[in-house]
Amino acid sequence: MNKFIVCDIGKKETYVFVPETNNHHVISKEDFIQLNVPELNGHDIVIEDAHIRAQEDDSLAHSWTINQLRQLRSVADSKGVEILCFPQKVTPKAKKIASIGLREDLLIKSDPNDTESIAFYLQEFPFAYDALKVFDPVEYKTFEQTVSHIYADRDALTEDSNEARNKGYGIGTNPDINYVSKWIKKYITRLAFELDNETREFWKLDLNHKKTALLSGITDYKSESVLKQIYNVINTILDPNTGEPRLRSDINKPPYWKYAKKVYFGLTPYHMHAGVTASNYKYHKRKSGSSCKKSMSFESKNVVKNLDDVREIREAMKESDRHLRDLWRTARKMIVEDGLR
Repeated sequence: MNKFIVCDIGKKETYVFVPETNNHHVISKEDFIQLNVPELNGHDIVIEDAHIRAQEDDSLAHSWTINQLRQLRSVADSKGVEILCFPQKVTPKAKKIASIGLREDLLIKSDPNDTESIAFYLQEFPFAYDALKVFDPVEYKTFEQTVSHIYADRDALTEDSNEARNKGYGIGTNPDINYVSKWIKKYITRLAFELDNETREFWKLDLNHKKTALLSGITDYKSESVLKQIYNVINTILDPNTGEPRLRSDINKPPYWKYAKKVYFGLTPYHMHAGVTASNYKYHKRKSGSSCKKSMSFESKNVVKNLDDVREIREAMKESDRHLRDLWRTARKMIVEDGLR
């Protein structure tokens, strides 16, 4: 099991929670910079990512200067301590899970509750711990330069997606609105038969009773519920304006799944809001196509009741994402490697 402590850094004080002993501590900011942290020996440190970003100009949003962050990293290196960044956007989910599996009062907003909830979440779901990013202090302008292509590519995709949505993706009216819709009409049958049965069923690429062809509503480009989801995937691979593969703006080459997963579909806790395409998949297709109808929303009649329910949701999401990955990789091979345009 991973050995770690969770810290919540304020402007003057740092709250510390040690899962092994269930102890809470409060130390000064200066003590934290020097890592004079109680019960630290042999532990990693987990901190919400938003709390260890450099202050820019006169901003009051963050209390650290870049020099302080570099000093913290230097002290950590000298003491053999690894500092890991927990995505702050996941904290509300961690608090919900902790309130179900540990104590209901952890939903109350407080620094001790936040640290204890994050610790519980990471202990119960070790895969989340393994995915945490290592703390690497950088100035905001430097960070912005390294990710500018991500936002440029996402914005370009969103613009293309919105234009197609305004035209109804051409479904049932004019399938030749652009190169993406033309490609789907031309190659949807071949694409479907390249997929395994489970993936084909997930995307509702249904066959006739003889299992020899797709249903006519799909091949005629008229089935809206099916084709708009297929469109959203193909649109991340094929440029609708040129008919050529969509390119990453930083290297001018077609992306692989690792990039598409993060940038186009937002399947990472560090990029949860990733535009129209990501929303269409995560909040529509993944939910409607999932075998699990339980919900993390406390307002839902199907709200989770225990940690087994949470794990069931997680497994269903992983299965849906596998079907997205398989469809994407298959379509990419056809478009980029096989040259089917």
